[in-house]
Amino acid sequence: MSLNRLEQEVSAANIEIFSNFSALLQGSSAVKAYVTNQISDWQGSTALIMETEFPFGSHAQKLSEWTPLLESPEITRANLNRAVDDFISFCHSAKHPANQSFWKRLVGFGETNGDRSTQTGDDLLVSGRLLKAEWQKVMDQARSEWELKAIEIRRNKLIADLSLVLDRLALLQSQVAALGLDPGLLLDFSKGNLSAQDIEHFQRWATYLEKDDGVQSLCELLGKVRQIELSEKIERVRVNQTRQVHLPDINSREEIIGIRLGRDLEHVLPSEKALLADEETSVLFDLKFIESRLMCFDMQGIQSVQETIEIEQERRTEEEEKQGPMIICVDTSGSMSGMPETIAKAVALFISGKAREQNRPCYLINFSTGIETLELSNDMGISALIDFLKMSFHGGTDVAPALQQALEVMEKDEYQKADLLIISDFIMASLPDDTLESIDKQRETGNRFYSLVVGSSFMSKRLDTLFDHEWVYDPQNSRIQELVGFQNRIADGSFSSSTA
Repeated sequence: MSLNRLEQEVSAANIEIFSNFSALLQGSSAVKAYVTNQISDWQGSTALIMETEFPFGSHAQKLSEWTPLLESPEITRANLNRAVDDFISFCHSAKHPANQSFWKRLVGFGETNGDRSTQTGDDLLVSGRLLKAEWQKVMDQARSEWELKAIEIRRNKLIADLSLVLDRLALLQSQVAALGLDPGLLLDFSKGNLSAQDIEHFQRWATYLEKDDGVQSLCELLGKVRQIELSEKIERVRVNQTRQVHLPDINSREEIIGIRLGRDLEHVLPSEKALLADEETSVLFDLKFIESRLMCFDMQGIQSVQETIEIEQERRTEEEEKQGPMIICVDTSGSMSGMPETIAKAVALFISGKAREQNRPCYLINFSTGIETLELSNDMGISALIDFLKMSFHGGTDVAPALQQALEVMEKDEYQKADLLIISDFIMASLPDDTLESIDKQRETGNRFYSLVVGSSFMSKRLDTLFDHEWVYDPQNSRIQELVGFQNRIADGSFSSSTA
């Protein structure tokens, strides 16, 4: 296979895709990387197929087996005849003119009666080499034609598959961009194909978010549900420190630091000088002087220098806590039917999309009198999310099972310090005492509880507050009102309301 041919097809595919979808690819590094990876994978798989799926592989093997024999001086007429038969069989398989009569005459040239031949070994060798050259020529032609056709078919399929994905992304690009999401979020068609109905659902939710200013403001608020919290940590750091160091100065004689042997008369001990007082002992002094064995004061100076050393210190620093996991409960009971349910699912789509984009664990609970759950993971397609959001119970409302499921999820290690958001009209009964106790317990471990109330009908049957923050969204006038956060600040003495 010609590698240049495959590389040319890869280059042509790149040019075609990047030309047809330039705006989409320039707007998302994730989509661009996806296309590049798909084309690279296609190149590798195509190269492998070209090597392993050649339809005339068995004939190519026979050619390679016959080649050394056809070029050998020991070739026989019988060997040449069998090689011609294999060549003719290959030509028939490849639908190539075989010119059978020519090759049979070539093998039989010089044949005489009595099975004796006047054809010499050199004649057979020349015939064998001629056959091998023609066989190789037809084989190369068959391989080239097959590769061109196979690569073209695979390339057209690659372009069609990529175009299908990118066409759908381009269709949704404006809505996705309006939500502040990367179109790469939708790049998981390999994990579940979106139907036309799925795209219609997504477009309806996304368009609602795009065109309703109140919902946009609501999503901005919910995207920051966990207020910035500071935690103190102790970290060890290495710092440079300068200090004064006293070092000996051998060029200075300032202080007595000991006794040494020598013949430095200036510093000789008085006891040694006393030897000179007597004529007999003065000889001993002279001898000790000559041998440098006089006891002398050892004198030395001290100098001060600055030295820089590296030390470890403990420091207390404050850091912002990272955004944690999300648990979203969506009410799809009968009382939410219509616009409230559309708003709830649009908001759930936005929040779950943001969580996925930020690599935050996200757990969805769809509830009425029963529940359905979905845990978003990195390898889960957007189609699974849309299928989940399409579900509706349209029965009564019982938030207790959903809350109980959420509390159980909070026990998992990956959902520590989670943010729970319940989206509902809150037309429901009160909660069991054990559920309320579990909520208080989870709040003590850092979990937070939020609610989004859609509509105002809940005011007549409102649950006692159990949320850290509670927002009310009125779809009639796109107005957002914060309730619980406002009340808590009044209790704390810091009056500040938040409405939009």
